[in-house]
Amino acid sequence: MNSSSKPQQVTPKRQSGDPAGWLVLPGYVLLFLMLVFPMVLQVLYVKAFLFGFLMIVVMVGGLTGRFTLHPIVVLWTYFFSIVGFFFVLRGLLAGTPGAAHAAQLYVIWPIIYVVVLAGVASRGILVGLQRTLVAATLCIAIQGGVYLLTQVNILPENRYTSSLSLGWEDQSIGFHEGYIGMQFPGLNSLPFLLPFIMAALVTQFPKTKFRIVPRFALWISLFLGLTLVLTSGRRAVMLVTAVAPILILAFTSLLPSGSRHLSRKSLARLTAALVLTLLILPIPMNSIFEGSAMGIFDRLSSGFDFTPTTIDEGAAARSDQYTALVRGWYENPILGAGHGASAYGSIRSETRPWEYELSYLALLFQTGILGFLVYAAGVVWIYWTGTKMIREGGPGGAEIVPLLVGMSCYLIANATNPYLARFDGIWAIFLPLAFINYWLLSRDQARNDSGGHIRQLREQS
Repeated sequence: MNSSSKPQQVTPKRQSGDPAGWLVLPGYVLLFLMLVFPMVLQVLYVKAFLFGFLMIVVMVGGLTGRFTLHPIVVLWTYFFSIVGFFFVLRGLLAGTPGAAHAAQLYVIWPIIYVVVLAGVASRGILVGLQRTLVAATLCIAIQGGVYLLTQVNILPENRYTSSLSLGWEDQSIGFHEGYIGMQFPGLNSLPFLLPFIMAALVTQFPKTKFRIVPRFALWISLFLGLTLVLTSGRRAVMLVTAVAPILILAFTSLLPSGSRHLSRKSLARLTAALVLTLLILPIPMNSIFEGSAMGIFDRLSSGFDFTPTTIDEGAAARSDQYTALVRGWYENPILGAGHGASAYGSIRSETRPWEYELSYLALLFQTGILGFLVYAAGVVWIYWTGTKMIREGGPGGAEIVPLLVGMSCYLIANATNPYLARFDGIWAIFLPLAFINYWLLSRDQARNDSGGHIRQLREQS
């Protein structure tokens, strides 16, 4: 089938009442704060205020019909809220310690997100969201670089360095044999952001100058992000960074032939640049803090050592969680123990005993096979619809590839880190959904316009 026979992506017409720039800006600020400062209590009320402001703007706009959601997106969201309510109720009846918290995450916040998502009413907003992702990546990389250089006494210590994380109590750094272990808020967003940057550099389509940001900004973000990944010691981020090129190849192979050919050339250049960077970076790292490629590799591989003799505390804790969660799931294999339940024999946190690093196994334990499959169905639908966008090509197909790559890597990292267990972590699911919602609306409008044109021709004949 040639490109002329494919359905064209139509941008919904801009109305005079579409949101002004000052109304859209809070959305970019909110996304930026969730990316750069997740889990930081000091900005919790700022995020809540921005969510509230955006909901008011969207609902006021909805009264005049300017802001729309596709019915399928609405149905999926409310369906999952109902499913979440069922398992929260099951947890409440069983007296689970985290049922009230789970009610916020699985029942209330999906509705809030989808209401805010209704405000994404133009392609300009979609581009702005993507640029916010790039800006956040740069900010996180600079934040981590300044923190590291201060701790190794290359930059003088000052009162501003500690304020970069807005007083996050868990910020820390540890120097080990061959690698560094860093912890600061923005690192939790890198499993999405860095693969997104890589895919944005690769994804192209012919006969257009489409770029969300200049290529040099993407390359700078990639290099700084890679440097931070190697110096942070975060195994999940290192793993998904290594997996990202494979995912990029898989998704770009679905593009139309012209775009696919260009993207494969770009992927080859990107892969060569990644290999070269990984060979060169350990040299300055060794001179600064005695880091080495072998030390980084040992750090990564030790996370997969689940034997009783492992010396890695993280791997040992996850091994204990695995045993306790599987044993707990055996007791309620179909419906689980309910949202907010904690497994006997493994408590990850005294303050939040219902959360575990092995988040998918925890979900299986709490909701059983039935709940796990239902939640998985929603993610599968996002992939299924996203691949339809990719096959169609055009700007929508090129934009969704980096987002699906980023979401995939985020979901992989979430298997051993509960990134999605927070209201400011589930953006990784709803951000691709915003692009899908816009594409569905554009497709329906194109069909309506085409049908109206055909009817007009028939009337004239």
